[in-house]
Amino acid sequence: MFRGRYQHTMTKTGRVSIPSKFREVCRKKYSDETFVITNFDRYLIAYPIREWNELEKKLSKISITDSKVTSSIRYLMGNAVDCPVDNQGRVLIPQSLRSYAAIETEVVLVGMLKKIEIWSKEIWEKENGSGAFETFIQSREVLAGYGL
Repeated sequence: MFRGRYQHTMTKTGRVSIPSKFREVCRKKYSDETFVITNFDRYLIAYPIREWNELEKKLSKISITDSKVTSSIRYLMGNAVDCPVDNQGRVLIPQSLRSYAAIETEVVLVGMLKKIEIWSKEIWEKENGSGAFETFIQSREVLAGYGL
C-alpha cells in the first residue's frame, strides 16, 4: 500500500521522481512500474496499471444510460495516460495533466493506499493546510461508520 507524503521538484520537461518507497511497492506488489495518471478534482491520481485495470473492469459493468455516470467515466478515461517509470525512477506527466492540476515546479505526492495523489505544492498547501485537521475531526463519524 502507498502511504506517506513526499515533495519533489519537477524537471522542465515534466518529469517527477516517484518516491523510492512507492517504487518499492510497485516492484513487490505489482511487478511493474507503470502508472495510469488522470485528473481528479484539483489534483492528479496515479494508479499502478493493475489497479487501473481493476477500476476499468468495475466501470465497464456500469450502465451508460445514466448521463452523470457516463460523464464521470468519460472524464476519468478520456484524460487517462499510461506513464511508465524511467530508469531514473521518474514519470513524465503530460502537459495537459500538468496544466489541469496547475503543476509548475513543486509537486507533492501522497500515498492513498492503492493509488497516489499528485498535487501542485501551492494547491496542496491551500487544501491541506490549517483546516485539514478540522476536516479530519469532522470526518471521524463517517470513518466510524466504516468500522474505523
